[in-house]
Amino acid sequence: MELKEYQQGVLGKLDRYLTVLAEQREESEDFVEFQKSKGKATTLGDYCREAWEQLNTERLLPYLYQNGNPVVAPYLSRHDGLGLSIPNICLKVPTGGGKTLLATAALERVQTDYFKRQTGLVLWVVPSEAIYRQTWKQLANREHAYRQMLERASGGRVKLLEKGDAFTRTDVEGQLCVMLLMLPSAARKSKETLRLFRDSGRFTSFFPLEDDNEAIEALLQQVPNLDQNDLADLGYGDGVVPGSASVKQSLGNVLRLVRPVVVIDEGHKAYSDTARDTLAGFNPRFILELSATPNTNSKHQSNVLVNVPGTDLKDEEMIKLPINVINEGKGGWKHTLSLAHAKQQELEQAGLVFQSESGRYIRPIVLVRVERTGKEQRDAGFVHAEDARKYLRDQLGVKEEHIRLKTSSDDELAGEDLLSSTSPVRFIITKDALREGWDCPFAYVLTILSRTTATTALTQMIGRVLRQPHAQATGVEALDECYVFTFDQDVTKAVNSVRKGLEDEGMADLVSSVKAVNTGSGESPNMRREIINRNNKFSGLPPIFLPRVLHQDADASDGYRALDYERDVLGALDWGALQFLAANKAAIDSDKLQRTVARVTIDRKAKNAGQTVFDLEQEDIDVMPEEGLDVPYLVRQLLDVVPNPWQGMRLLDETLDALRAKGVTNEQIYINRLDLVQSMKADLREQVNAMAESLFRAKLESGEIALRLVSSNDPALNWKIAETLEIDVSDVDPLLYRKNGEPLEKNLFEKVYQKEFNDLEKNTAWYLDEHQCVHWWHRIAVNQRSYGLQGWQKHKVYPDLLACVHGTENGKFRFSVLETKGDHLKGNDDTEYKRKLFELLTRYADVSAEVGQLELEGQDEPIRFQIIMEQDWKQTISEAMG
Repeated sequence: MELKEYQQGVLGKLDRYLTVLAEQREESEDFVEFQKSKGKATTLGDYCREAWEQLNTERLLPYLYQNGNPVVAPYLSRHDGLGLSIPNICLKVPTGGGKTLLATAALERVQTDYFKRQTGLVLWVVPSEAIYRQTWKQLANREHAYRQMLERASGGRVKLLEKGDAFTRTDVEGQLCVMLLMLPSAARKSKETLRLFRDSGRFTSFFPLEDDNEAIEALLQQVPNLDQNDLADLGYGDGVVPGSASVKQSLGNVLRLVRPVVVIDEGHKAYSDTARDTLAGFNPRFILELSATPNTNSKHQSNVLVNVPGTDLKDEEMIKLPINVINEGKGGWKHTLSLAHAKQQELEQAGLVFQSESGRYIRPIVLVRVERTGKEQRDAGFVHAEDARKYLRDQLGVKEEHIRLKTSSDDELAGEDLLSSTSPVRFIITKDALREGWDCPFAYVLTILSRTTATTALTQMIGRVLRQPHAQATGVEALDECYVFTFDQDVTKAVNSVRKGLEDEGMADLVSSVKAVNTGSGESPNMRREIINRNNKFSGLPPIFLPRVLHQDADASDGYRALDYERDVLGALDWGALQFLAANKAAIDSDKLQRTVARVTIDRKAKNAGQTVFDLEQEDIDVMPEEGLDVPYLVRQLLDVVPNPWQGMRLLDETLDALRAKGVTNEQIYINRLDLVQSMKADLREQVNAMAESLFRAKLESGEIALRLVSSNDPALNWKIAETLEIDVSDVDPLLYRKNGEPLEKNLFEKVYQKEFNDLEKNTAWYLDEHQCVHWWHRIAVNQRSYGLQGWQKHKVYPDLLACVHGTENGKFRFSVLETKGDHLKGNDDTEYKRKLFELLTRYADVSAEVGQLELEGQDEPIRFQIIMEQDWKQTISEAMG
């Protein structure tokens, strides 16, 4: 991995520090030996402080600013349980600056250049489980740059450990053991409650035999801060032999014996009294702290060796600046979310254009911070995660698969590679779950849906949207900036919070390792057009047809034509019966809307002074136009629900008349126009769907709509499964096999590729292939003219799988049409619609079968339609096959 220029500068200063530290230690050791030769006892002095003061003399230490004046912070000495001075330094690196990379590179230098050793133990302390998982993944990957640095430092002998792992003295003496530890494991009030300090019996190689009192006493002389067992508690009674001792064979004592090098990620969190004393009590050889916001408290302050300014990251094109803070004065959270949605669409379009020109893939993501999450937390007056999801989906038209929740109870991002071009995620709704250990440079927009905590949230979450994709600027203005949307806030406070997050707080809650992804680099695999034939065992089957949803038509040759949603459903509704039922109850915000836009940029003049200062440009915009309300525009917004513009105008006029009769002014209507239209659409869509469903059922009952096959060869009337499939595949696309690696046996075609299946579809296919009742199954082709079922809603339903199943009598077959749904879609409107449609079609397929309309496809029993939910998919499939 190529280091950035400022990263090389950090390591250059570390090299100088280690050189001075080694010289001061050598002088101190020489003085001790000289005193011994004179018969005078003395101890190793505070050589670490001496090294720090020499660096200060050389003007190599960074300035900190107190009351606007540059000062060098005094050095804070730390001593271990043996009374020895601990070299302890901090690298102050902003979020996104590569703290983990620098930690690994620094560790390599500490081991090889300062200690001149390739073995020992490194205790790597992290503050949270999320950061723990990410750091472990990086260090465990032998191909990762961080792991390769450790391999160089150890001569290729790295052993990763967790707190519960056993290891021996031979491991520590022959390898570089790196143990990851969660900070809470060393920061509780009573160390006796920690597993670290319990006698485990797993580390016998580090301790003398339990009955070798002489060796134990000698060990305690060398390391007096080892924890000891209470011999009376061990059953020796009150008459313990004086001078006898028993050392706990605990991990804590092992650490005191081997004297680890300690690396502390987010080091500012590690200096509570308990954590500080515990870590120093491990008798560390060296403490390396990394933080974006080191402690400045005199009692627990960090010794900052290097202070990387934010301008260094900007100069290296690693972060997005300026930060655009957009505050809607009285627009409400829904309006704010609508603006964020519009910005996402604008950025995505810019990303597509940029990809076509450069080959670099960027999919802008919006982070939405809400006030409430969880099933029992839906309190009135607070914005809940499900409220935001519902508004995005139902009012703004965002697809369900584009939205994910990331909360303590619902982690819909688990296993999702957000940087992959196949990921659909555009919106992530959270409260506090993304404060630490989360890294996605595709995040561009932060939307704060909170009145009381927005400034705090800005401070904590601004780092979520600051990272530049691929750590490289695009040259496209919109894609090189980031955006924060708030509502009902004092914009000055909001901007000050952003500045505090960047300048004072340092966004230290964001994992700082940068993962560069460039999907446009490298050679693309060879693509080819492949023709796939039927499986040999099914090659003799007659043509296979599936029925479509048809509508009677006396003028058609067969008496039927394909159901036309616009003509046969929408065209038959009584649009005059529609009303905006909530017109008299519509909530209108009476305050004036004032939009404030602010831009936060770096003042480069301050860079040479060693600090980062942010300029603020602020502008208030009067959003009420002179021409007033644009009625035709609002009517057009209703057309996707009410396709008749005259009816749309009628509904809007009736609504506006009702509001004005209540004393609502035109300005107030304008301020609330978007929320008003969204409320109208939701209300009217519900009415239209209910009317359409009632009409559809009535026509099914009368026979005017039917699910049946007719004798015509018209593909609009009967859907025929192709004899061969033509698909585009690459040289690296894998085939789908059974779980045991054997070829599929019951697939209708000779081969099928994994890329055509998601996980649930794959599990379903495996189950069908092994089910005795299944004669054959087929992944309804994505690349041929797909089989769609038209219902009472506009969009057709395209099922996933078709199974030919042995019927209730020997020699007879029937078809089961299957649609799979992940659990995160359970209970939503789309899933419920498909469930009702499938139940209805299955019931009326029975009616059609009774009058002999299904004979052409060669089956003897009615077709069945089934929704397969992820949670109980096996049971549902088994019932569908029965």
